Amino acid sequence: MRGIAVLGLLTSLLAPGAARAGDKAIIFDAGLRTMSNSPETEKAIFGGDEGIGFGLGLSYDHKTRWRFGIEARRIDRDGERAFAADRTSEAFRLGHPLTLRLTEGLASVSYRFDKLGPVSPNVGVGGGMVSWNEESNTAGLIEQAEGTSGLLEGRVGVERRQGVLRFGVEGGITFAMNSIGAGGISKVYGETDLGGFFVVGRIAFTIK
Repeated sequence: MRGIAVLGLLTSLLAPGAARAGDKAIIFDAGLRTMSNSPETEKAIFGGDEGIGFGLGLSYDHKTRWRFGIEARRIDRDGERAFAADRTSEAFRLGHPLTLRLTEGLASVSYRFDKLGPVSPNVGVGGGMVSWNEESNTAGLIEQAEGTSGLLEGRVGVERRQGVLRFGVEGGITFAMNSIGAGGISKVYGETDLGGFFVVGRIAFTIK
């Protein structure tokens, strides 16, 4: 529900306008980020817990269509260790707390279409790296696992502008293949991707 509330607030602030060539901006985003590329693992460990991510980035508008950016974001999720006998069996949560932290960095490029009424649609792709850290507490014994993986992302969105501010909503999907699956419940289910669908709100502050 936190992700929905954030998006609702940002959407209500939208105002007409369009990005101009040569604009540089600082971007903040927040919203719902899932692990839907590994749905059984996500369900077993996190249940109904939502993944909320926060990001910060810089962008540059080249001419009137293209936007280039660099971004970093963090996603924290709290769940429990889980067990399943095999990939066809229902998972059971074991009551041992587990925290997963994802730190992502990527470069992106977007193409902006002609305005549709008051909004400017866009489509973009990005690539970079994701670093993950998993920590669990089993009867006082702290266990940790970590790793890195390549990251790919595709997204679509709409944007409006008011003065030096730009307000937008974006949705898409990330891929972080071969980032999990070496052990635990993800190995049982044969799932290997930490990525998934996302919906976020974005605020950009134009700078000269």
